[in-house]
Amino acid sequence: MEKFNFRFVDDPKNQNVGLTFEEIDALKEKMGLRFPKAYIDYLLNAGKNSNLFNVETNSNELQKIQKELRLELNLLNVFQNEEILCIKKNFEAYYFFNLSENKGKPTLYILSEICINENWNAFQKRITKGEGEDFVTFINRLAEREYGITITQHLKNIPLYIIALPIAIVFIVVAGVMILIEKIWGEN
Repeated sequence: MEKFNFRFVDDPKNQNVGLTFEEIDALKEKMGLRFPKAYIDYLLNAGKNSNLFNVETNSNELQKIQKELRLELNLLNVFQNEEILCIKKNFEAYYFFNLSENKGKPTLYILSEICINENWNAFQKRITKGEGEDFVTFINRLAEREYGITITQHLKNIPLYIIALPIAIVFIVVAGVMILIEKIWGEN
């Protein structure tokens, strides 16, 4: 099984619990859909419980939200001939993959109602892509938001820190010189 670079965080108070291969196969069979490889990897690690992003794994509920999403997409005239997999419904937001794209790391789409005016009295259903577009990046950004940046990520940012330090020093020196000039001109 191919492993993807998900950032699974070991949180003793809220553990990730995965599904077995058998449970995933039963779910795929009941749904009559193939699952993207990255999603299978996610289910193996956090299908029953995730400390970041719980997905629907009850086949009856999954079929129900799959049908609801298909109706919504048909009303919007989008993804009409596409094979989709709805993985979660949260309030009025649907999280889904377009299986017709046939990607190992699928794009995560979100269908939700978005306010379209300043008075908060007009809404429109829109489809957006999850952060970073693919599912792995979406999950990793949730982990970063919830649990912070990792040491590895800080190490990857060292070149950025090295570039930013001289710029910051120059900015501080220029600001100090400007303040000094202003004080000198102010006294005269």
